[in-house]
Amino acid sequence: MEVSQTYARPSTAVAGADGMKFNFSAELSRPPVRLDALIKNSLGYARVMTALRAVVKSDWRTKQTDHTAYQDWVMERYLEDLPDALKAKNYDVKKIKAFLTRETLEKERRQINTTISPLRKDFYDNRSRYFKWLYEHNREMWYVLDPVISVHPDAVIFEGFSLDESTYGRVSVPSRLLETFGQTDYGTTNIDFSLGLANEIYRVRSYRPAWLKVAFDKVELSTDAGSNVEKKIDLPESWVRGFLQVQSASSLDGIDLDIHSQTLAAVLAQLERLREKESPRSIRFVLRRGQPATLIIDPWNIEIKDTLIYDGAFEGEVRLWGRRRLFVLKDLLPYAEKVSVKLLGTGMPSYWSIALDGHRFDLGISGWTSNDWAKKGNFDLLASSGGTNKTDLKKVEQVLIQKLAAGAEEVAKDLGIPRAEATAALQELCKQGQAMYDHVTQTYRYRQLLRQDIKLAPAEDDERLKYAVELIRTGKVKLINTSSVDALTEHKFEVQGKNLYKPLVRLDLDGRVKFADCGCAYHRKHKLRQGPCSHIMAGVLTLGKK
Repeated sequence: MEVSQTYARPSTAVAGADGMKFNFSAELSRPPVRLDALIKNSLGYARVMTALRAVVKSDWRTKQTDHTAYQDWVMERYLEDLPDALKAKNYDVKKIKAFLTRETLEKERRQINTTISPLRKDFYDNRSRYFKWLYEHNREMWYVLDPVISVHPDAVIFEGFSLDESTYGRVSVPSRLLETFGQTDYGTTNIDFSLGLANEIYRVRSYRPAWLKVAFDKVELSTDAGSNVEKKIDLPESWVRGFLQVQSASSLDGIDLDIHSQTLAAVLAQLERLREKESPRSIRFVLRRGQPATLIIDPWNIEIKDTLIYDGAFEGEVRLWGRRRLFVLKDLLPYAEKVSVKLLGTGMPSYWSIALDGHRFDLGISGWTSNDWAKKGNFDLLASSGGTNKTDLKKVEQVLIQKLAAGAEEVAKDLGIPRAEATAALQELCKQGQAMYDHVTQTYRYRQLLRQDIKLAPAEDDERLKYAVELIRTGKVKLINTSSVDALTEHKFEVQGKNLYKPLVRLDLDGRVKFADCGCAYHRKHKLRQGPCSHIMAGVLTLGKK
């Protein structure tokens, strides 16, 4: 997916007597977005923004070791020994002389290498400086997508996604911490966010406040430093798909708890001190109602007991992988009192929120590092089982554009439609990149991820969804019973696949899947860690058509 972004001029940061002024240049092809504000508690803002930058540049995928240099060295040693082996076997004298000549030339080459070796360091240093300059000044070769900023009446929100597509970061600056000046135009845009500008954030101090300015300036023609900056980016579909799946997963019901910031700091300290060489590489949450949570670090079985009382309904153990991604939070922990955690289950995504001087940083991580958000999760299916038509979708979109932030119940009341239908429409907007879900405030926000319509091809590797659609098309899915269980609506199905399966799903008032079960081998092995099985998918899709 090719994305073009054009800015009137590069973003700048200027240190003045009244503080650090961050002038973000807004993307020109989007509706105008303007903001000029003094950020209160600027030091907290700077800290959460550096955490967001750490997310954007992070890549926790396993790096493949390059053995090329070693293999070249082995080949050189082999060629050095080859002439002696040929002599021992009385090979052709001409060939032996040729090899001797080659050996002489090889010695001369080594002598030349000895001469130029001191110069190589300068060469590599200069090349390194060149690539650093390229990173700072020719950003379209390095950035996947500039951060997204949404200016709303109640908050300014920055969003970013990691290079490995497994980590999502969001910074929320509430309007009460913004002293605005001049005209403010609400909306969403991309901002030109260079490395040099990001480095200036480190210069923010409590005595040197930060000013935030998002400017939309149309420049027709210029030849100086204010000339247009245009970026053409080949955006991977998996990156876009993952960004959208984050919103769906965050709306699912989970286990909410608070842990002391020093508890998480102790976990990270152990991970810094130790290096795992065997499995399991996980963190286990042991939760008992009325008792502090216990975090166990595998494979060493190190127990760290929290100091805050857990008061949730769930009791048991939840295991998370990809724990080293939590180092993004390390520099925030000394300045925070607690960390709010939302666990979706063992091997499922989790969300971590830290409030810092009124500013909030949210971190969303997938079930494990190699399992990015785009792979087989299908959280959009679990987030809503209701169906929606184009008319209702357009009406809901207009309400969200007008309000910018609203809950599903509020939208349903304004339009006079059932709450489940409103939720389905809002989730569809999230799926299309037109909205985002804030799991902390439980509201949907209007946010266009890209200015153009997002049209993603079906995932080729998702055979389960294709099979589920085929089961419905051939009439092999039947809804056999609907009942109420613990304030939830339970639907039981019969699905005739290779065998007869009887999946069931339980939905809340918003039509979200709160519980799902099936007797097939896939569900028994994976539960919902890699998304629902084909039979549960078929049942949820059937409900959406009714």
